[in-house]
Amino acid sequence: MIERLYFSLYRFTFRPNFAIRFFGQWKGSVLRGAFGSSLRRLACLNRDQETCDACSMQERCAYTLIFNPIDAGKIKRLKNLPRGFVIKPPLDGATEYTSATPLRFEMVLVGDRIRGLPYVIVPFKELGRFGIGLNRGRFSLDGIEVLRGGRYDSIYDPETNVVSNFEAQIRGEDLLKRSEKFRGDRLTLRFLTPTRVRYNPTGRKGESRLVRDPEFHHLVRRLRDRINALSVSYCGGPLEVDFSGLAERATKVMKVHSNLEWVGMRRRSRTQETYHDQSGFIGEMTFEGDLEEFLPLLLAGEYLHVGEDAVFGNGWYEIGEQITSRFLQTPRSF
Repeated sequence: MIERLYFSLYRFTFRPNFAIRFFGQWKGSVLRGAFGSSLRRLACLNRDQETCDACSMQERCAYTLIFNPIDAGKIKRLKNLPRGFVIKPPLDGATEYTSATPLRFEMVLVGDRIRGLPYVIVPFKELGRFGIGLNRGRFSLDGIEVLRGGRYDSIYDPETNVVSNFEAQIRGEDLLKRSEKFRGDRLTLRFLTPTRVRYNPTGRKGESRLVRDPEFHHLVRRLRDRINALSVSYCGGPLEVDFSGLAERATKVMKVHSNLEWVGMRRRSRTQETYHDQSGFIGEMTFEGDLEEFLPLLLAGEYLHVGEDAVFGNGWYEIGEQITSRFLQTPRSF
């Protein structure tokens, strides 16, 4: 199903000069916005233009390549080209970071965007001079690690500013092998960041609705569509799966427990001068049924997230342990 899919997971460490202060515990939108602003300052040659759509440099621009992908009709059946990265923000709940307690977060690069890692590192280094957070706290890029063989390996020397051996991919076949270890009929999903899932029961345009306590098939539909869009855009082709049949079979997996909390949050768009609702649910849900064929999607979603605003870090979940299963909770054991 997901054989074409591949991605890499990196962990970055920002060591503040004095302190970096945040408002609230959800930092994904701040990190994503600061990264995009820094990348545009470095890469954009036509800053007087409001959008990238008409820019003659868009196909060679690092900002477009990484942060603002433009399809221009090249990929059929995708209304919007998804961004080929995911911010996985810190979950420690801290509102201040210092040199003794540096800011650490993860970032996933998908498919052919892995080779764009230099276009991520340079903006982060430059961002250190401008600062981040409520007080524009300045910092140094103190470390970069990549997940390889179940552990994080350092790939960056801050003294020499040299990056080496940075390609360590998690592939669809790795997720398939891991899914084969599952021998149970029950699992729990722990939603770590606000998650927004929509469902359109009629299929008619404009009739999708926000689902606050989703069923299993709601999640599978959104995972299927998101991972397929990423695979098409950056991994060379679509998922090889019966889309409608997969969704229909997912309706037979039952929700047996739900303990969700709705979290209100919003972000301000600097470009549009509007506020964007990012509220969503966090907590745990347990499902029971024939789960085997859905496991590769669920495992991929641990890294790539589900629902709206995944690029900000929303929709992040992990698969939890269940006594009825011999499948061990090791979401990053490759």
